[in-house]
Amino acid sequence: MIGLLKMHQYIDKKKNIIFLFLVLFFLSSFNNQVFIEKKKLFYNLKSIEVTGLDSLINQEIEQNLNFLKNSNIFFINKEIFKDQIDKYNFIESYNIYKIYPSKIILQLKQAEFLAYTIINNETFFVGSNGKFISIEKFSNYKDLPVVFGKFTAKKFINFKEIVYKSDLNYNNIKEIFFYPSGRIDIKNKDSVTIKFPKENLDEAISIASKIINNKNLKNNVIDLRIKNHLILTNE
Repeated sequence: MIGLLKMHQYIDKKKNIIFLFLVLFFLSSFNNQVFIEKKKLFYNLKSIEVTGLDSLINQEIEQNLNFLKNSNIFFINKEIFKDQIDKYNFIESYNIYKIYPSKIILQLKQAEFLAYTIINNETFFVGSNGKFISIEKFSNYKDLPVVFGKFTAKKFINFKEIVYKSDLNYNNIKEIFFYPSGRIDIKNKDSVTIKFPKENLDEAISIASKIINNKNLKNNVIDLRIKNHLILTNE
C-alpha cells in the first residue's frame, strides 16, 4: 500500500511539473508574440515630411503619400515615392531620408524655370529638367523670356547653355524665336534683335555679346546669318 501511494504521489508530481512547464511555455510564447507585434508597430511609419517646394505643394504631396502611413518603414522603397513624384513634372530631383523608427523626410528640388512659351493656347514654363511645365501652380513668370516657334525643351536648354558660357546676358533677353529652318533669333530688353546663323551658334553668340557690350552701338538689328558677314541695321 505504501509503495502504491508513493507511486501515485510521484505521478501527480510529474503531472504538475509538466503542467507548469506547459504554462510557462505558453506564457513565454505569448510574450514573445506580443513583443514581436510591438516591435513591428514600433517601426511603422507615423510621419512624412516633405520639404523644398512651396508650402502648399509640400502639403499636397504629403497628403498624397498618407497611404504609406502604418507601413513598416523597412519595406518602403524608393520606387513607391518615384511613382508619386513623377506626377509632378516640375520636380527636378529628390532625396529620401528614413529617420528610424517611424519618420521619412522627402527633400525635393524644383526645376528652374528658364522661359515660358504658349502651346495650344496654354502657357508653359520651359524647365531645367527638360520638360514643359504648366504654370497652373505658379506665378511671377513675366520676367522670363518668352519663346516663339516649335522647339523641344532639350533644344532650348542647349541654346541656353551656349548663352551662359558666353558674355551675353541671358537675363536681358526678352524674346527668343525658333524657326523651322533651325535658326534662332533673340530680342533683348533694349529692343535689339540678333539674328543668328544655323551653324556655329556659339561663335555667333560670342560676336553678338561683344557688339552688345559696346556702348557705341546705335543699331537695333545685328544680323549674323551670313558666314563672315556682320550686318548692322535699324528696323
